[in-house]
Amino acid sequence: MGARGEIEIIRSRLDGTLAYYEDGIFQSQGTPAGESVFTYVKLMTELLHNSSRVLVLGCGAGNLATELSRRGKLVTLVDVNPLSFIVARRYFGLPGELRCVTADFRKVVADEEEVYDGIAIDVAAPGLSIKRTFSAEVCDCLRSRLAPGGRIVMNLTIDNDLDPMPDRLAAMLSGNILHPWIVDEPGVEGRNAVLNCSPERLASRRSAFVKLLSSNGEKWLVRKGRLGGVDRVRWPS
Repeated sequence: MGARGEIEIIRSRLDGTLAYYEDGIFQSQGTPAGESVFTYVKLMTELLHNSSRVLVLGCGAGNLATELSRRGKLVTLVDVNPLSFIVARRYFGLPGELRCVTADFRKVVADEEEVYDGIAIDVAAPGLSIKRTFSAEVCDCLRSRLAPGGRIVMNLTIDNDLDPMPDRLAAMLSGNILHPWIVDEPGVEGRNAVLNCSPERLASRRSAFVKLLSSNGEKWLVRKGRLGGVDRVRWPS
């Protein structure tokens, strides 16, 4: 039993990949070697290619942390559920030497003084409220943990093209220091979107990143956040 409900791992008979469920809700899917089947995880990995010290918030199957570690990054993985680390190591190849911290990530970024070249956020879980979790103060605190030239990337599930969540949250995470970019699939309902709060004014043109935008028959696009340049944007009351 995990912190948010029962964790269940189901193996696909078609390709041998493992699906991760928490409290009956599908959370992640990857190979026993730790490779995610989801493009958004690979996009986040590519966006962090220049980051050597990465703070990963949210474990799940641990696919993002595993891939970053294999690319030579020094990774710290934070999750409120200690069982997630055990499951990720047993079923999804999470490296045993990778530093894992059991805590609410908000306490970690508020209390620790370490800085990172990249922060990756993927904390979706049953019952978690994005608005309550990512207040303006929490977003400010996350930025304060960045080394010069650092970036924040985040996976977010959005409803549709009219969902205001990605633009507002990207602006809150960016403040007046970073540039908000959004990578998603217009026209797809209930989709993943990757927020890229970046020190660069231009979108990434790295070839590996560009290839992912049209992989697996998907059509991801990169656009600027519509609330870019807004300092201390807050959620509507």
